[in-house]
Amino acid sequence: MATPTVAQGMERVGYQPFGKYNLDIEVFRVAELWPRQKAEQLRRAHRIDFHQLLYVTEGRCAHVVDFGQVDCVAGTILMTRPGQAQQFDTDGAWDGWLLLFQSDFLLPSGAAQAGRSLAPELAWLGQPMQLDGALQQRVADSVAQLHRDTQLPAVRGELHALLRHQLHALLIRLAIAWGEREAASAGHPVSAGERQRYRRFLQLVEQRFRHWHQVQDYAAALGCSDKSLNRAAQAFADCTAKAVIVERIMLEAKRLLAHTALPVAVVGGQVGFDEATNFTKFFRREALMSPGAFRALHQLK
Repeated sequence: MATPTVAQGMERVGYQPFGKYNLDIEVFRVAELWPRQKAEQLRRAHRIDFHQLLYVTEGRCAHVVDFGQVDCVAGTILMTRPGQAQQFDTDGAWDGWLLLFQSDFLLPSGAAQAGRSLAPELAWLGQPMQLDGALQQRVADSVAQLHRDTQLPAVRGELHALLRHQLHALLIRLAIAWGEREAASAGHPVSAGERQRYRRFLQLVEQRFRHWHQVQDYAAALGCSDKSLNRAAQAFADCTAKAVIVERIMLEAKRLLAHTALPVAVVGGQVGFDEATNFTKFFRREALMSPGAFRALHQLK
């Protein structure tokens, strides 16, 4: 992890391994992080430019990701993505594993040449997940093996191939576990098609939320009715499809307000509002405060 640099009011952290380490994935214990960075730097909100997988193995901590606190205990795993802001709990007695890797690390050269992208983390969107005992052990073993293999005296390209496949397998395992929990939490039998529809909807929201604010746009792109899309959202997120879209728009607006010095009107434009007044009304309705008040609250921290 690199030394944070200040960019428009928010520290940004790029992927820069410690010392002479030169791989595109780094695996180490959280306890090793504290000597690298000052506690105050980690306690403050900072925006990362890489993927981070945090797996808590001892104690408990409160990890903050994009304005939301995640209470973690042993067995909790979550992923933070490029562009997200986070704050570490530097006061609690806890430990775990950190996996840091660049955005293109999961793109094997063969898949890249064929125009196919392997990205199993899209199936598991990084939601905090509490692993059961058996899965805790399997994940701990996988991460420990990744850590050992980063130390192998092998050619960098061969080592990257080995580590990519191991990380890929780990993320697929987590995706399967998350899918099982989605189905169990739905409260009624959920078809594979409905699960796939919801996941495709989330991916499409991530791609189009700046331009598509209406449920019907997504339903048309997915080849289903508004009713079917709402049913999938209710089953897996316990909310309407519209609420999922609004939540993503608000998250991006909050990121831009807290992490940059862009004018409010420009922030509104970035999330699809042609008129600043419409954006302000929308933001005030959802956040119960104006965009300016939100910015002042978070940039003073």
